[in-house]
Formats: sequence, structure tokens, C-alpha cells
Amino acid sequence: MDKILERNVKLLLENWRQYVLFENIETASRLSIFDFDETVAFTEGHINVTNKITGEEFKITSQEEYDELKASGKYEFDFSPLDDVNNATENPNVTRILRNRLQDNKTQVMVLTARAPVSVDDIHRTLQMFDSPIDTSNVIIIGVEGENKGEYLRDVILSKYDNIKDVEFYDDSEQNITDMQAVKEELVGDRLDRLSIYFVKDGIPNKEQ
Repeated sequence: MDKILERNVKLLLENWRQYVLFENIETASRLSIFDFDETVAFTEGHINVTNKITGEEFKITSQEEYDELKASGKYEFDFSPLDDVNNATENPNVTRILRNRLQDNKTQVMVLTARAPVSVDDIHRTLQMFDSPIDTSNVIIIGVEGENKGEYLRDVILSKYDNIKDVEFYDDSEQNITDMQAVKEELVGDRLDRLSIYFVKDGIPNKEQ
């Protein structure tokens, strides 16, 4: 199977899986959202970057580099090198929480990653291959390919599922934390009862005010 066909098949399968799982979200009152890279797991990989003005191309490997370049608006990003998950190591400080949430029938667990949607199948496999495997049959995994996670929560999830009143968010990106804080200020007290935000630094989640 060539690379393009394999990518398209993965996307079709994932779209069906998401359709089925999004039906399950209707019974939840809490949504627990976890970033993948450097949050649920420590991984190896890079993003290809192109300067929109000069055409210069280079690679970046850290969340901090990505946040800084994205904020400038001067660069285009290619996430295809992250289609596959490489050398993932579980972060027990976060997966302990994720496993706990999976035991609560009023909580829907979501992994919301900056990777492309085609990477989702590999993330499922990675979680299932931890020393203590995580059953992902009830985990929604979404690849937003670098888009605003706060806006995704507001416009895609909360606009459709008004049963969700409590959200918690774990991420290692300062920009994603800022984007989610903007949504918190907009929606808590009106649409949501609570939105708890945790900045994951060096693998440890710290609650933001």
C-alpha cells in the first residue's frame, strides 16, 4: 500500500471511530482533555517549518520553538513527520489521572493533539502498548494539526454537547494554555460550571489560576 493510500485509509477509519465515540459523549457531564506529546507521553519527532517570506526551510523539535514561531505568523508548518509516533515513553504523572478518569462513567476522556489526524491510529496503538496498557476503546483522540485548541473546544464540542458542564485540560504548551484561558473567561459562569487548566511542565501538571 503506497503512503498516500495508507494515509487516506487511516483517516477514513479514524473518522468512523470518532463518529461512534462522539455519540458516547452525550452521557458525560465532564470532559477531560489531555495533550499527547510531552504530556501523556514523551516522544521524539520534528516539525518542518518554512519561512513564508524567504522560503527558508528548517526543522524544530520543541514545543517552545513551535509556540514562538507560530505566534509570529511568519511561518508555515508541516506536521507530516509526526504521522507516526516514535520512541514514546509514558508519563505516569499524567496517565495516572487519565486512567482514573476512564473509570468514571460521567467523564469522557479526550486526547487532543497538535499532530495531524492521520497520527491518531498510531496514538491509539502507543497507549495500548504501555507497560500497563490503556484501553482506548472509550477514548476520543483528535488531531487538530496545530489549530487553536480552545476554539476547537468551544466551537466543535461545547456548541454541540450542552450536557458537558465541567472541563479539565492538560497541556505542555504555553500558547495552548493561553488559548484555553481565553475560552475559560468567555464561558465559565455561563456555558460551563468549571474549566480547570493544568500546565504540564517537565512532565508534572500544575493547575493554573
